[in-house]
Amino acid sequence: MLLSPPASRIRELATRYASQLHTGPLGATDALVLNTRVRPFNNVAARRALNYAIDRNKMIKLIGGPATARPTCQILPPAMAGYRPYCPYTIAPGPGGTWGAPNLARAEQLVRASGTRGSKVTVVIGRLGDHTPVRPRGRYLVSVLRQLGYRASLQVISNDDAYGKRLYDSRRHTQIGDFSWYQDYPAPPDFIGPLLTCASFLPDSPRGNLNAAEFCDRHIDAQVNRALAIQTRLPNAASGLWARIDHELVDQAPWVPVDNPRALVLLSARVGNYQFHPYWTLLIDQLWVR
Repeated sequence: MLLSPPASRIRELATRYASQLHTGPLGATDALVLNTRVRPFNNVAARRALNYAIDRNKMIKLIGGPATARPTCQILPPAMAGYRPYCPYTIAPGPGGTWGAPNLARAEQLVRASGTRGSKVTVVIGRLGDHTPVRPRGRYLVSVLRQLGYRASLQVISNDDAYGKRLYDSRRHTQIGDFSWYQDYPAPPDFIGPLLTCASFLPDSPRGNLNAAEFCDRHIDAQVNRALAIQTRLPNAASGLWARIDHELVDQAPWVPVDNPRALVLLSARVGNYQFHPYWTLLIDQLWVR
């Protein structure tokens, strides 16, 4: 059994061992985090512009292709209660809420309207505990930002701990960085509470702060508190409220959500009864070995 095969081998495995390679959705979101207090991304139009401009399929291809992840525009992953598909940042938004292709023309309009064209932007890329090939993603992001008229450059930080400190420490004024969040428990508060509420932003704290976007919206916070208050008594109403919060966060664009990663498992031909759980992933106790 092989868990999380390297990106460089996924195409070969999918071709040669298609019947043995299994995939399932994780409760996780990969994103670019945008600093909402530092130019140019202190301007919501600039943040929305980058959401329109990013080719999510191209970024997924850089980490191994569609077997490894599916494109998204949202904070919450599909496997989670409160998720309702929503994607305004695509070439032809539809009621299905799926991402289809980037809309560069709309992105360029928003950059011009924001008055941020020509700003310097340093893309900071590093790993936060995974094995994603970061440098190609960084080069692609720089190319998109330059296409939008920004003076973009790339900084790659190879050490996990150093990257985390750089991303989360508000004193460093990081404008944009790579970010992933995997659920600790399968519920919306685990995503929104520690990452995108006013109280979650801890200035000058590289270890205590998880709100790297430095995002604070009191109206959204009030809805979060309301959802928390009713979710045990009125779970359906709470689920609808979490969906509204998720959609409002998409509109405010503190992140560029890129994809929802998928678990990849390669099993021996002697192994059967593969079963997947979105929280526990591979259910090892259900496997049999011939």
